[in-house]
Amino acid sequence: MSPDRRQKSEMLGFTLLGQGRSERDRNDSMLDQTQNKSHGFSLPELLTVLLVATILTAIAVPVINSAMANMRMNSTVSAITAGISQTRQRAVMNSQVYTFVLTTPTNIYAVTNVATNNPDNPVPLPSPAIVINGGANATYIFTLCPNGTVYGAGGVCPSNNAPPALTATYQGRQVNINVSRVGNVTATTVH
Repeated sequence: MSPDRRQKSEMLGFTLLGQGRSERDRNDSMLDQTQNKSHGFSLPELLTVLLVATILTAIAVPVINSAMANMRMNSTVSAITAGISQTRQRAVMNSQVYTFVLTTPTNIYAVTNVATNNPDNPVPLPSPAIVINGGANATYIFTLCPNGTVYGAGGVCPSNNAPPALTATYQGRQVNINVSRVGNVTATTVH
């Protein structure tokens, strides 16, 4: 075959049998060309992914911090309100006077049966970082009576002492905890 004819046939994408490259050789050379291409990510692609990840992290961190602060506040307020409610229930069930004593700034409370003067083990609040009534050294006493009423310090039913009001604060958040004389415990979020 003449060289001109061979060039024309190769340009058209075929070769005559027995002359020039075989179909297999041509496929092998195309396969080699595709295998030589780089597999992976280019630098601009990697930088784009890193930029997106950085932006998402910058958005997520304040949201997570706020959620954690809310959880700390809610768990502490729930522990106080549940402790007072459960102590009131014990007073009614056992027909005896109990005291619920909250000590700050250690943020622990203890329940005591007044008749037996037998205190339960002190219970720490879930988050010691929560400040109760300004965080000064203080003791807040609730007297819970067998008829379900609640008074302040004294351990005597009935009493003229009103139950103490509590304010829990943490990172700009404030929750007021009030106990009525009939034993209703309410927590009101101020901000």
